[in-house]
Amino acid sequence: MPRRPTPVGAWGEISVAAAGKRYEASARIRMGNGESSRVRARGDSKAAAKSNLKEKLVARRDEILTEEIRRDTRFGKVAAMWIDDLEVEYRQHGRSLDTIRQWRGYVRNWVIKALGQLTCAEVEQSVRTCDRLIQRCLAERSYSAAKSLRTVLTGICQYAIRYGAMTSNPIKSATRLREPERKEILALTGEQRVDLNQKLVAFAKARSVDKAGRPIGARARIWFQLPELVPCMLSTGVRLGELLALTGADVDPDAKTVTVRFHLVREPGVGMVRMPYRKGNAGSLVLRVPDWSVFLWRRLKLTAGEGPLFPAFGAEWLDPATMVNRIREAFTEVGYGWVTSHVFRKTVATILDEAGLPTTQIADQLGNTPAVVEKHYRKKRVSNPETAAAMEELDSRRTG
Repeated sequence: MPRRPTPVGAWGEISVAAAGKRYEASARIRMGNGESSRVRARGDSKAAAKSNLKEKLVARRDEILTEEIRRDTRFGKVAAMWIDDLEVEYRQHGRSLDTIRQWRGYVRNWVIKALGQLTCAEVEQSVRTCDRLIQRCLAERSYSAAKSLRTVLTGICQYAIRYGAMTSNPIKSATRLREPERKEILALTGEQRVDLNQKLVAFAKARSVDKAGRPIGARARIWFQLPELVPCMLSTGVRLGELLALTGADVDPDAKTVTVRFHLVREPGVGMVRMPYRKGNAGSLVLRVPDWSVFLWRRLKLTAGEGPLFPAFGAEWLDPATMVNRIREAFTEVGYGWVTSHVFRKTVATILDEAGLPTTQIADQLGNTPAVVEKHYRKKRVSNPETAAAMEELDSRRTG
C-alpha cells in the first residue's frame, strides 16, 4: 500500500546540524501546490535552533492554509492566487484561456522561481530585483517574452495592492523596455501565390501514397487541405485558429459572406474547444469574399454540412498547432519555408494597402485596430511624396 502524502501545511522530521559556532535546524513543509520546500532556522543551541524553526514552520503553515494576504505573505503565494482568480474570471465571462495558460507559465517559470520566497513588502522595496528579472527574460528569451513577464508582474502587484499587501507597484519604476525595430513585413507576390498553390497540389498527390505507391486514404486529407486553406486565408485575411473554427453554417455562398465568430484552443485534459469570439475575445466579423473564391467556399460548405470546413482525421476539430506543423513541413518541401500562416494575413493587408484603401478599411477586414495595422501589417513606404514634389520650388541653385 503506497504511503499517504504529507498533508498540505504539515512538515516532516526536523534535523539539526552544526553551522560554525551555531546550529541550524531544517525540515521540509508541503506547500499549497503540493511541492515540498525546505525551511531553515539557526540558534545558539540545538534546542534554540529547533524552537526558532518551529516558529517559522507555524508561520509558513498559517500562510499556506489561510486565504488572507498581508505584507509578510510570500510573493509566490500571491502570484498563484492572482492567476487562479484570473482564470475563474475568464471562465465566468466565457473568454479564451490561452492567455491564462501563457501567463501561468510565466508565474511558474519566472516569478515564483525568482521572487516566490520574498514577501510582498520585500518585492515592493526591490525595484532593482524586479527590473533585473525582466531584463534577464529579455536577454534569454525575447522582447515579447519580457513584455509578457512585465505584464504578469504588474498584474500580481496590482492584485497585492487591492488586498492591502502592497501600497505601490514597483514594476512601474522598472526600466522601460525598448521595442526592437520592426521586422520587414513578408508578403507573397502574385506569381508566388500561384506557384505555391500549384506546388502544394503536386505535394499532396505525392504524399497521398506510401513508399510502395499504395493510397494511404483519409490520412492524406490534411495534405489536400493545404491547397484549399491558402485561398481561404487569402480571400479573408483571418487567423488560422479562426479559419479552422468555421463550419458550413458560417458560410453563405449566395451572399458571398463568411462569418467569423469563433476560434479554436486546446484545453489540457479536454482537447480542442471551439471558443466564442475571435482571438483576443474580439467580436464577430462578417466578411464579403471575392468572386474568385465563392466556388471554393460553396464546395467546402456542401462537403462539411454543419461540421468543420477543415476537419481532422476523425471529423473533429483540427488542432491549429497540427496544421502549423503540416504547413511548415509542406511549405519547406516546396521551397516556401519562409511562409507561415500569418504571411497570408500580411499578404491581404499588403494587397489592400497597394490598392489605396485607407488603414481603417484594412483594419475592418483584419478585425484589428488601425494602430495595429500600421504597426504590424503595412510595409514601410515613402511618407512624403506629395510634399517632396511641392518642395521642388525651393531649389536655391536655380539661376533662371
